[in-house]
Amino acid sequence: MVNKDFESKLIKFLKVDIRQYPAKAFNLDFIYMHGFTLPSLLAYSYHPDKQVSFRAAWLLEHVCIQQPTLISSIYDTFIANMPKQKHWGTIRSYTKIAMLATHTKTAISHTVEQEEILVEQCFHWLIHPECPVAVVVNCLDILYNLREKNQWITDELKAQIQHLLKNPTPALASRAKRVLKKMG
Repeated sequence: MVNKDFESKLIKFLKVDIRQYPAKAFNLDFIYMHGFTLPSLLAYSYHPDKQVSFRAAWLLEHVCIQQPTLISSIYDTFIANMPKQKHWGTIRSYTKIAMLATHTKTAISHTVEQEEILVEQCFHWLIHPECPVAVVVNCLDILYNLREKNQWITDELKAQIQHLLKNPTPALASRAKRVLKKMG
C-alpha cells in the first residue's frame, strides 16, 4: 500500500507543481526524481480528477516521445485498459503514445489481440460525436500505421476519411488528405 502522504504529494505535483516545469524537461530522470514510474503515471492517468488524469498522461506522453522504446514496458497494461479511458485530454496523449507504438520507426511488437483493441478503439473514437479533432487525426495515423497487417482497414479508413471531410476543420482536412495521399 502506498503511503497516503506520499500519494498526496504525487497528486499535488500533478495538479499544481508540474506547471513550473517546461515540457521539454519531462524525461525518465524527471519522473523518477519526482517519485513516479511509467506504471504509476499510467495508473494516475485513470485518476478520477480529470486534471490529475490529463497531466499524468501528458507527462507519460512526453517521456515516451523522448524514449519510444520505453513504451513496451507498459504496453500490455496500456492497451488492455485503453477502452476504459473516458477523458478526452488523456485520450489525446494516449493516441500520441499509440502513434509511436505503431509507427514504422518506433514500432513495438503487438499481439493480434492488442491490435484488435487498438483498431476497435480508434474507430470507436473516430465516430464518437464528441471526439476532439486532435484525437481524430491521431487515430487516422494509428489506423494508417496498422493497415499493412490488417488489409480491411484501408477501405474502412478511406470511407471514414471521406465522411470526415464533409465538414472538416483545417487541421482535420490537412491530416486526412495527407493520410489519403499516403494510402494512394
